Amino acid sequence: ARRIPDTRERTNLRSQTMSGILRAAAPLARRLNAVPKGPIAQQTRGMASDPNAPPKVAYPWLDPTNPQNWKEEHLVFTILGGWGVVIMGAKSAFS
Repeated sequence: ARRIPDTRERTNLRSQTMSGILRAAAPLARRLNAVPKGPIAQQTRGMASDPNAPPKVAYPWLDPTNPQNWKEEHLVFTILGGWGVVIMGAKSAFS
């Protein structure tokens, strides 16, 4: 008849199995985390803006009178906000 192991024996078997798995995976982990020895490729800015363009302000309120220095997304937000004001104003005027 086969004997069922008690809780301590099962825990010991499980830890031996887990430690065996970890020991077997250690060389693979060292290889995956290794730093390449060759030359590192130079980072390129393929989707970046024109390097000779004037710098853009980080926030529109730093230069509110000069929209040419705003980032494109700031212009989009301003235009959308303006349309919202116009639409809501028309809605309240005609209702």
